[in-house]
Amino acid sequence: MQARTSLPWWPGVVVLVAVSIMAAWVVNEARPVKLPWWSDFRAEKAAQTQRKGFLTVAPAEARAMLVAGARLFVDAREPAEYEAGHIPGAVSVSAEALLTGMDSVLPGVEKGRPLLVYCGDLACPKSRDLAQGLKELGFADIAVMPEGLDGWRAAGGPVEAK
Repeated sequence: MQARTSLPWWPGVVVLVAVSIMAAWVVNEARPVKLPWWSDFRAEKAAQTQRKGFLTVAPAEARAMLVAGARLFVDAREPAEYEAGHIPGAVSVSAEALLTGMDSVLPGVEKGRPLLVYCGDLACPKSRDLAQGLKELGFADIAVMPEGLDGWRAAGGPVEAK
C-alpha cells in the first residue's frame, strides 16, 4: 500500500478568500446603489450625533470650553468608570439615572445651562442616549464629544480620579 501524501490546507483557503472577495466586488458593482468598501467611523458617529440635533465637539474644542467654564461636563459612563478617571469638574450621570427624573439626575442645574456630554470612546452610544434623555427633560443647549474620554486623553486633556 502506498502512503498518501497530503497537500497543505492553506492554498485552498487563499483561493476561497480570493473568490469570495471577487464575488463580493461583482455583486457590489451590479447594485444600483453601491455599498462602500470602508467607512470613516469618526465622521459616521459625528453625523449620527448631529442628526439627533446635537452640536458635536472635538476634544481640543472641549478643552477650551473646560478652561473657559463654558459648559458643565457630564460623564455618561457607569459610576465605577467615572471614579476610575474623568474630566476635571465633570459630573457623573448614567443613562439609567434618567429614569429617576430631572431633580435627581442633575440636582441644582438649570435647564438653560450649557452641557457637554461624553462617554468612553467613539463606539460608546451612552453619550448620545444621555443627551437625548436630557433633551427630553428640557435641557436645550447640549453638546456631545463623540471621541469620549479616550479622545480627550489622546488630545492631552487632563483626567482626575475620584
